[in-house]
Amino acid sequence: MALKGQGDPRWLVQERQDGKNVNNWHWTESDYTNWAKNRLAELLDGIVIDTNKIHVTTKDCTTTGEVTVNTRKGKTILFYELDVTVKWTGEWKDEVEERKGTIHLPYISEENDDDDFEIKFTTDKDDDIGYKLKEHLKKEITPLLKQRVPLMLKELRDNTVSKTQLKLKDAPSAKVLDKEEVFEALKTADKANPQPTTTSAPKKPSTPSISTSSFTMKEKFLCSPEDLYASILDANRVKAYAGGDADISPEVGKKFKLFGGSVHGENVELERPSKIVQKWRFSSWPEGHYSNVVMEISNKSGKTLLTLVQSGVPEEDREKTEGGWKDNYFRRIKGVFGYGSL
Repeated sequence: MALKGQGDPRWLVQERQDGKNVNNWHWTESDYTNWAKNRLAELLDGIVIDTNKIHVTTKDCTTTGEVTVNTRKGKTILFYELDVTVKWTGEWKDEVEERKGTIHLPYISEENDDDDFEIKFTTDKDDDIGYKLKEHLKKEITPLLKQRVPLMLKELRDNTVSKTQLKLKDAPSAKVLDKEEVFEALKTADKANPQPTTTSAPKKPSTPSISTSSFTMKEKFLCSPEDLYASILDANRVKAYAGGDADISPEVGKKFKLFGGSVHGENVELERPSKIVQKWRFSSWPEGHYSNVVMEISNKSGKTLLTLVQSGVPEEDREKTEGGWKDNYFRRIKGVFGYGSL
């Protein structure tokens, strides 16, 4: 159950000229990032706001982030995280001097409603004229942005449906999707294609001068807290999205080993289904060095919010560690069990 370009390639179905992924049963992934960037540029460039007070034009829309569409067991799941910046130039009509600035949409994600995104405005000169121009622009253009970004998202959904020939899920489900079949397929494939044994490099001696950092992550899931808790600690569920063996159990004091031994640690404190505390490390870290992971699980407005705080992470591995949680845990859990969808 791997994301494209990651994990065990046996579980990724590529597009083929000689056949099809019948009924879209297996995991496939398509990249729609460029489509979304181009469409946002079409919608947000060249907007003209002309009132009795201001004349402003937008230009140079730039977008970073990613948009991926996954199909799995007859369902289409859309993931997107986008950061959009649009430049503007304009004038307060009582003044001659031109002003410039930006409109920043820092987080457009499937976790939020289509029109639920933050909008930040800046100006190159934050004097009286610049402030009045920025505030008037904010009032006039915000309703338009709240229409055009959702329009792009609707077109994105319609586009992906026509490409995959699938009906998107009307509502999220907290039920594990045919997990018995997923687990059985994993067992069968592991027997037929055993993974080669890897030997870890000699462990480095621990050093008292190691530089560490901490970070906090928040992620929403369309399931119950109990379902998410089990997805993190139940061995069968972990196997379903980790694409290999998982040695873990929901017991305090139990050691765990995941992802072929690259991650291991120990359960320190468990409060089902609201809290998980673990000693956690990569096998490549200095011997004996563990970070501390605290996961708090709560129900927020019908969704489950996971707040993860990890401390004691070697500074050089902070980015890798954060990316691993996002790509190898959060997105796979959503994709395999249907805990994140349109």
